[in-house]
Formats: sequence, structure tokens, C-alpha cells
Amino acid sequence: MERRLDIGGKLRALRNERRISLRTLAKLSGLSVNTLSLIERNITSPTVNTLYNISRALGVRISHFFDEERTEDLIFTKRDARTVVEIKEKGVKVENLGVGLIQQGLEGFVVTAKKGCKGLKKGTQMGDELLFCLRGKFQIFVNKDKFLMEEGDALLLKGNLLYRWESADEGDSVLLVVKEARK
Repeated sequence: MERRLDIGGKLRALRNERRISLRTLAKLSGLSVNTLSLIERNITSPTVNTLYNISRALGVRISHFFDEERTEDLIFTKRDARTVVEIKEKGVKVENLGVGLIQQGLEGFVVTAKKGCKGLKKGTQMGDELLFCLRGKFQIFVNKDKFLMEEGDALLLKGNLLYRWESADEGDSVLLVVKEARK
């Protein structure tokens, strides 16, 4: 059974712990006060890009919003126990593949997108990133290059590159994303 995240609660707690107002966080993250308020009240789910902006502004890894306050040498996560962020109006679901390792160096996500769904990843991290198409097709746009990723195709790129993606198959397309964990 999928676990739903309380991203809003974690965001509010982190913001209050750091004594940062919504207005200040809005300036730091480039997001509107209204957007942040809706996320904090769990009225809307943030996109992955929005979570990156928030995590960067607060100086935490994006996985902070998925963490369960544990640090282990080994993490095993059953398929139906993954934490999930679902953006229903966008037709995108992001599943975290595991967090909580001591000094975790990698983050893994599975992105499931309906046909025509789009996403953007800002080039803000310095580590490398791996995209692997598990099912369907994705168009990946990096600078002036365009790649059609089909099942089994991989794309390895530097984390500082901006890229955007679009699901390009009739059914759901599934993409594995593995990257260096933000410190």
C-alpha cells in the first residue's frame, strides 16, 4: 500500500524551525507565497522542480521531504511501501526508492507520466544524473539536443545541465532517475 507524504507538514516544521516566514521563503525559492501556503496546507502537491527550489532555499536535500527520520546502513523498500508524490492534475507520479542511509550518496526516483505530461529539471546540482527508461517513451531536451528514450535506453548527464522531458507514448511512461544526493 502506497504511503502518502505530509510534505506540507514537513515544510511548515522546517520553516518554523529555521524561523523563516512564508514571504522570505518565497523570495529565496522563487515561488509565490500563495503556492507555498497551498503546499503547506497539503491542498496542492508540489512538482519535483518546486521541491528542488524549496529544498535549495532551505539548504536541505530533496529527500528531506521523503525521510522518515532514520539513518541506517541498509534500506529495503517494498514496492507497495514507497513514498509517493502524485500530481494528479499534471498526470505525474513520483516514487522515492529509498532514503535514510547514513551519509546517503544517491537518490533514486521512479517517475510515471501519462501521455503528453511534461517536466523540467533545473541544473542546480553538481553531481551526475542517470535517466533510464523503464517503459514507454520520453522525449528529453538538453540544450539544443533532443533524445527519444525508449524502453531500455539510458542518458547520463552532468547535474548542472538544465533539461526538460515529455512523455511521448500512448500509455504511461516510466523513467528511473538516479542522482547524487544533495548535501
